[in-house]
Amino acid sequence: MKIKFVLTFFFFLSLVNETHAQNYINLLIKDSISSEILIGATVLEEGTSNGGATDISGKVKFPVSKIGPVTFKVQLLGYNSKTVLIPIPQKETITLIVLSSTNAELNEVTISSVRTNSHIEDIPTRVEVLGLEDLEEENGIKPGNIISLLGDIAGIQIQQVSASSGNSLARIQGLNGRYTQLLKDGLPLFGGLSGSFGILQIPPLDLKQIEIIKGSVSTLYGGDAIGGIINLISKEPKPEREWTVTLNQSTFGESNINQYYAKRFKKTGITFFAGQTFQKQNDMDKDGLSDVPNISNTVIHPKFIFYFNPRSNLSLNYTGTFENRKGGDMNYLTSPANDTLYHITNKMARHNSSAKWEYIFSENKNLSVVFSNSLLDEDLKTKHYNFKAQQLIYYSEISYRKSGLTADWVSGINFNGDNFNNKTLLLTEIKDYNYSTIGGFIQNTWRPIKKLTLESGLRVDHHSEFGYIALPRLSLMYKFSSKINTRLNGGYGYKAPNIIAYADAETELNKIVSGRKLDLELSEGVNGDINYTNIFFKKLGVTLNQSFFFTNLKKPVFDSPSADSSGVVYQNADKSIQTKGLQTYARLKYDEFEIYLGYVYTNVKKLYDTKNSMLPVTPQHNFSTTLFYELSRWRFGIESAYIAGQVDEKYLPVRNYLTFAAMIQYNLKKLTFVLNCENVNDFRQSKYEKIYSGTIYNPEFHKLWAPIDGRVVNFSVKWDI
Repeated sequence: MKIKFVLTFFFFLSLVNETHAQNYINLLIKDSISSEILIGATVLEEGTSNGGATDISGKVKFPVSKIGPVTFKVQLLGYNSKTVLIPIPQKETITLIVLSSTNAELNEVTISSVRTNSHIEDIPTRVEVLGLEDLEEENGIKPGNIISLLGDIAGIQIQQVSASSGNSLARIQGLNGRYTQLLKDGLPLFGGLSGSFGILQIPPLDLKQIEIIKGSVSTLYGGDAIGGIINLISKEPKPEREWTVTLNQSTFGESNINQYYAKRFKKTGITFFAGQTFQKQNDMDKDGLSDVPNISNTVIHPKFIFYFNPRSNLSLNYTGTFENRKGGDMNYLTSPANDTLYHITNKMARHNSSAKWEYIFSENKNLSVVFSNSLLDEDLKTKHYNFKAQQLIYYSEISYRKSGLTADWVSGINFNGDNFNNKTLLLTEIKDYNYSTIGGFIQNTWRPIKKLTLESGLRVDHHSEFGYIALPRLSLMYKFSSKINTRLNGGYGYKAPNIIAYADAETELNKIVSGRKLDLELSEGVNGDINYTNIFFKKLGVTLNQSFFFTNLKKPVFDSPSADSSGVVYQNADKSIQTKGLQTYARLKYDEFEIYLGYVYTNVKKLYDTKNSMLPVTPQHNFSTTLFYELSRWRFGIESAYIAGQVDEKYLPVRNYLTFAAMIQYNLKKLTFVLNCENVNDFRQSKYEKIYSGTIYNPEFHKLWAPIDGRVVNFSVKWDI
């Protein structure tokens, strides 16, 4: 018995010793910005050769012989190495380690708009990305909004639709701006009335990247995405504190002060943006009416993230936008006592809020639940009428993603609504509406062979007013080699009609006459492109892209004079609007030089109007060039754009024109100085024609086919505290 006891004791003791010897370190390594798993990161126990590398799930596990605090070094090419102290035995099942990129361009490669969080080179859908470097540059050029940055993208036209208030829309591939869906972190917070002035009220400082998909993507995001989407991705907090303040002043009298703060702690993270813009009114052509409106704008955006554990996190967002915008007779703007003078004043308060919870089941399975709403209160006053309204847009979604070696799946259901309330009793033709939609979608990305990727999707929506709508979509990508690949995408879309999205709220609301009930606008479209990338002489980087697009918009809504010509009637056309075209893009990089060359041909035809088939103020030809040169702390840039082939509202050809811009940037430790000039050659439509008819007391403004504000110079300072 004693021998058995002794043997049993030593056997138990050996197990205890072995248990101590087999303590494991278990880590999950991710990108600090995108939360993307990092494959191939090495982890070494300091002072030893003991270690391992992360697998395809971003995890690494190996035995550690020591007990107590142990130091490990984590490294990966393209990322800053990190030294971490972890107690052994490990207290948690798995420890999350995040690495920060050494190159801002790496932040651009992961795309969320296609819902798979894939690398851009692996996506069958063509996505154009404006990365962190572009947004930081825009913050020095135009801190108040992203409008000029979007206007630099080939195939996107920023159209100013109001000479008095400066309201502008982003048009994609020739389609009206109302067919472009604007998203914030993948959530549709702008649409209908709340889409007004949207891109004019979004500053670039707290954005990480902008993702643009041209062509219908309604299968992924539902209605309103007929022309494409612009998805604004906000920054995430890093372990290192980030605090930036930007000051800007322009020759137009625009003053900006923006600040952004971000910090990630162990279990929580916060980002906070606050910005203020003041703009003085300006009469550039000295006709007595403002060409640049008077603006007071305030934006606040706090974001809180709770990291419950490596598998689960919750983010909460709120954005408040408060703006007072005035335009019209300069005498009224300086002394607004005489309401008989022509004027437009617009007070807006927009409240956007969202919540997103994500749970990671494993390295290739995750569930996300999102809620969002956007509440807009608008009070518009003009010489001829007042308009006061409120719009609530809400959205909720549950989605599940599963990825594998040869196939990825994304599926989900969502419920969203659009509630519009006209609080102006006199404008009786502007009807209230309350739309709600419940939909389900599924998307499969299949890689049957290494060179081929097929992506198919289907969405079925049930609209409270228009019933069921089915939206299939198909994309493919074939990689001929590491240098050449091609993509082809096709899909369907729809838009639920509402008068407020079609009419000019500043001039037309009192002219609307009841007509036939409007029906859904439906679309079918296809996009394709071929890409070539190579490096010559070890220094010259060349990127070439040739793409084409085609969209057939059925039952488009258009306006026509009423029977007695006293008002305007909106109705669906019996034939389509077709837009088609080509886009050519080239990027050349040699040492410190970068050159971008672009050309877009756009042909838009109204098939329902055989007499005047061209769409007014839609350029057929757009040539653009950009040149950058970097030298130590300096950066120089020159841009040009040539616009041709437009007609005005009378379908008469207008002048082709050329504009230039130039920028100088200087970096001094934590300070960045930018001197920028837009429209250097001071081209203005008002130099060649009056932009309105009638009198200054009752002007009838023409459609704008060129800038009316002219040359502007700004100087900004960014301070990284």
